[in-house]
Amino acid sequence: MNPQTSFKGKSIHALNEAGRISIPSKFRDILKSKYGDETLVLVTMGTHIVGYPIYEWVKLEKMWDENPPKDMKVKKFLRFLYSTAEEVSVDKQGRILIPHILRESVNLKNECIITGQRNRVEIWPVDKWEAEFKDVNIAELYESVSKDFPELSI
Repeated sequence: MNPQTSFKGKSIHALNEAGRISIPSKFRDILKSKYGDETLVLVTMGTHIVGYPIYEWVKLEKMWDENPPKDMKVKKFLRFLYSTAEEVSVDKQGRILIPHILRESVNLKNECIITGQRNRVEIWPVDKWEAEFKDVNIAELYESVSKDFPELSI
């Protein structure tokens, strides 16, 4: 059994001409061992694509059903999110096909960065990932975060 129970780490992958990318094997292992299903729901967040294991997506839907949003901005966000949602499955070669509309939405063309974010996977165009973290001061971020999460102190 794989001791890793959450998605974490980062790797660079090439997008093929058909729009397929390889999912890191450690992420595929988590999909199999923790979720028992290799289906992801992909949505766009504007700068990147997020892939939720189907189980995690269903949990979100249940939460939204039980507590329907009242704020118009949240309703608008969910309308947008659902309009971009696409279910994809990992194929026998360990790849997923990212639909053209999602690739276009984040300008994903060649290489991408795949990161693990606890219960989801993020797929970033390399240039957007680099721009996101170009001027980040990790020490400053750590100081801010450690106030809310003192268990992170080193």
